[in-house]
Amino acid sequence: MNIKLYESPGKFLRDNEAFFRQYEAATQLNQGNAMANRDRPCGPGLLFGRWEETGKPVLVFGRAAPWNLCLNASEEALPLGEKAAGALGRYLREAGEELIGVTGREELCRAFLEGFGGEFTEKSAMDILVLRHLIEPQPVPGKVRKAREEDLETVTRWALAFYEEALHQHPDREEVREKRRELIRRGTLWLMEPPGGEAASMAQTSRQLAHGTAVSGVYTPPEHRGKGYAQNTVTAICRERLAAGMEYCTLFVDRRNPISNRVYRKIGFETLEDCREYTLRSLPG
Repeated sequence: MNIKLYESPGKFLRDNEAFFRQYEAATQLNQGNAMANRDRPCGPGLLFGRWEETGKPVLVFGRAAPWNLCLNASEEALPLGEKAAGALGRYLREAGEELIGVTGREELCRAFLEGFGGEFTEKSAMDILVLRHLIEPQPVPGKVRKAREEDLETVTRWALAFYEEALHQHPDREEVREKRRELIRRGTLWLMEPPGGEAASMAQTSRQLAHGTAVSGVYTPPEHRGKGYAQNTVTAICRERLAAGMEYCTLFVDRRNPISNRVYRKIGFETLEDCREYTLRSLPG
């Protein structure tokens, strides 16, 4: 088993195309980061590679600063993937690679952390859900529509609340506002509007993969929760994406939140795998 590093994210995508096709939804973070930086040369802060055996990937990994290092291995090769993750941790520690954290299946992350050393804190525990066949929920009064420019202040405020509540982050307001403006321009931000004309929930499509679409940023203000608005918003997005020819929709949910898990499973989402996120607290001694 040996390591292979790539000179560009584009080469990483091409060389592992079959692996990514087979495990597309599970590898979406690595694919998304690589696609966003496809034509840049790898170097400090931009790292993509794989551990391979007999010329086939055992573990694929990627990092595009300021994001975490992401790890992926197939289910059937998980024991080898764990071994490769530990070896990768030792390799990057000896190479002096600067990391802020690592994301991936719990088994891969723990093997990597043991190899890398230092102190890490678990930041989140998510389930990757996949929907291939939509189960229509009980409809609620109102309609789901694309967000418009006049919704910008509302969706900015909700996005900031989502970052704080779900991700425990406090991003710059103007950056969040401009990102929402771009989502509105691209038509990828959706709102649930009950009768009366005031929006009550939002969701967006984010990573567009070859055969599927990622849904993210699902947020409902506290006063509108428990009424089926988020479920109907996500349903409308999935319905539209499947009708457009996508094979699946995917969604990350907090595995410690049984309510949101139950809501999405009712419309056809199923667990693909778990995904942990660990943040580096101190470097190895």
